[in-house]
Amino acid sequence: MILLNLLAVSIGIGLLVTLLLVEVFGLAAGGLVVPGYVALKLLQPWSVAMTLLAAYLTFIVVRTLSSFMVVYGRRKTALMILFGYLSGSLIDLSMGGVLSFPSTDTGGSATQFTYFEMSVIGYIIPGLIAIWFERQGVVKTLVGLIVSAVLVRLILVLIMPEILMTYEAEQALNRADLTTVLQEFFE
Repeated sequence: MILLNLLAVSIGIGLLVTLLLVEVFGLAAGGLVVPGYVALKLLQPWSVAMTLLAAYLTFIVVRTLSSFMVVYGRRKTALMILFGYLSGSLIDLSMGGVLSFPSTDTGGSATQFTYFEMSVIGYIIPGLIAIWFERQGVVKTLVGLIVSAVLVRLILVLIMPEILMTYEAEQALNRADLTTVLQEFFE
């Protein structure tokens, strides 16, 4: 229930921030709902990086297809969303998902598992970002996305810090950091 309310508020704030960013600076943030989703995952940089990788792969694939196919308008938008979904799913299957391993510092008889989660944000988010990579360029879209996501996160911290802290605590429960995962992996 907390996630749903926080996500709805984050998307609403993201809409407002994105509209202001477009009006003031002329920079789109990779879609209207994207900054709200990314703002909630800013403390999971691997997920943000995997999402941007999926978006860039989508952008490259559709641009390559458009060199020998007629791809424009609705067809291009549909292909961006479709390939964004596919590339995000393939990245989740190959690199992402959840790596879990038994914790070494359990005091009781039950084995506690820690996990390191890496996943692409949403199903259509990579496609939406790729659409804006095509429309305004990769660098401008990344700048707009970073600025708007950080502003959304800052506004969330200011207006609802308790709910955001609860959400982050739920996300961090039993989640290992990257150094722990690498140590366990190489031992």
